[in-house]
Amino acid sequence: MSNVIYGMETTRTIDDQVMINHASAVKKAADKSLVFFDLPYNKDFSESNIVKRVLSIMKKTSCDGVKIEGNKELEDIIKFLKKRKVPVMAHLGLQPQKFSSSKKFKIYGKKREDLNNIILDSLCLEKAGAISILLEGMLTNIAKEVTKVLSIPTIGIGASEYCDGQILVSEDMLGIYGKNHPKFVKRYADLSKNIKTAVKRYSSEVNGNKFPNKKFRYD
Repeated sequence: MSNVIYGMETTRTIDDQVMINHASAVKKAADKSLVFFDLPYNKDFSESNIVKRVLSIMKKTSCDGVKIEGNKELEDIIKFLKKRKVPVMAHLGLQPQKFSSSKKFKIYGKKREDLNNIILDSLCLEKAGAISILLEGMLTNIAKEVTKVLSIPTIGIGASEYCDGQILVSEDMLGIYGKNHPKFVKRYADLSKNIKTAVKRYSSEVNGNKFPNKKFRYD
């Protein structure tokens, strides 16, 4: 949302109210899909603050669950939210909210200890009650091993075909957002080109007094 809709360099610019506005709109339009909101970045990462914010956003949006970036430090938070019947999707690997700019994003899994660390974290969060884990921007062998050891679904975004499910930002998929995109993005259309063509035609017809005309007026 921050990068694609608002053109920001970091995901940290989205606050709870902005998330409430967008998540409410998505939930209203979703007839069959489960809708999880992404908990926005906040400097206060205390358990009490996170829980308070999650419960507030859940109440105001009627979403079906929440996705939270973080490692094993989320264990107690997930346990508490589970008792409150709030489904939690954990988020491991590349965690955008930890970076001050999207230009600083790094692929996860290049350190020798990364595989062992993420497996321990994922098992911990699964045991705590996470209903699934999002794996983002990581080496294939890491995602493959994590998916193998977990009994809950893994959802991948830039984490290979070995995950149980996939996410692709719609603006990336449709070719609307930017020219430069991550390696994992496949564009299934080039709507940006079509949009530019349509706007140019519209501008030309307005300037040439071809639109609007009597076909498009109320008499």
